[in-house]
Amino acid sequence: MKTKQPKSYFIILYFIFIGSLIAQTAESKGIRVSGTVLDPGHNPVKKAVIYLDSVNTRVRTDKNGHFEIDLNHDNKVIMAFSSVYGIQSFNLDGSKEIQIVFPEGGPVVTEENLSELGFDTKGKARSKKEPKDYSKYLDMYQLIATEVPGAQVNGTKIRLRGNALNSVNSGQEPLLIVDGTVVSSIEYIMPRDVASVEVIRDENASLYGTRGANGVIVIKMKK
Repeated sequence: MKTKQPKSYFIILYFIFIGSLIAQTAESKGIRVSGTVLDPGHNPVKKAVIYLDSVNTRVRTDKNGHFEIDLNHDNKVIMAFSSVYGIQSFNLDGSKEIQIVFPEGGPVVTEENLSELGFDTKGKARSKKEPKDYSKYLDMYQLIATEVPGAQVNGTKIRLRGNALNSVNSGQEPLLIVDGTVVSSIEYIMPRDVASVEVIRDENASLYGTRGANGVIVIKMKK
C-alpha cells in the first residue's frame, strides 16, 4: 500500500525549486561596475580605453576619469589603457566600485604593442541582448529612479546628480530622447514596452549642445 505524502512535503519541495530558480537567475545576470582611472599623481585620466580580459570594450573614461560597465560573472580582470601612461590592470573581486591607478614610471605601450601581446584591440562584436524586462515598474519615473544611477525623481521631475545645471530658461531636467526623438514627457510610456534606458553625461552629452547640459536620458522602445 502506497504511503500518501503529506501536503507540507510538496510545499517544501516547491520552495526549494523556486529558491534554486531565483539563484540561477541571479547568477546568470551580470553586475554593473563604476570605476575611476587616475594617473600617478591621482588626477583623472580621460579617454582611457577599458579592456575586459584583454578585449577592448570600446568604453572610455569621461573627463573625470569615470566609467561604467556591465560585467559577466566569468570576467576576471579589467584594464585601463592610455597612450600616455600605458596599461594598468585590476583583478575583479566582486566590488561594484573600483579605482585603477597608473604607477609612476610604468612602461608606455601602444595599441600595436597590445595587439602583438594577443590583446583584442578592435573589440569583439557583442551579441545582441534580449530587451530587459521593466514590466515590474508602475511608470517610467519609478523605472528611472531605480534603474538610472544618480537619478533623483520627485513626482514627474527628474534630476541627474553630478551634472552642471543649465540656465533657468531651459530648466534643470535632463534631455529626454525616445527612439531618436526629443520628447517633453515620458508619462505616456509603459515600462513593459521599453527595451533599454541609457544616460549620457558630461562631455559625451555635448553632442546635444546646451540642451544636454543637465544630462541626457535615451530610451529605446521594443520593436
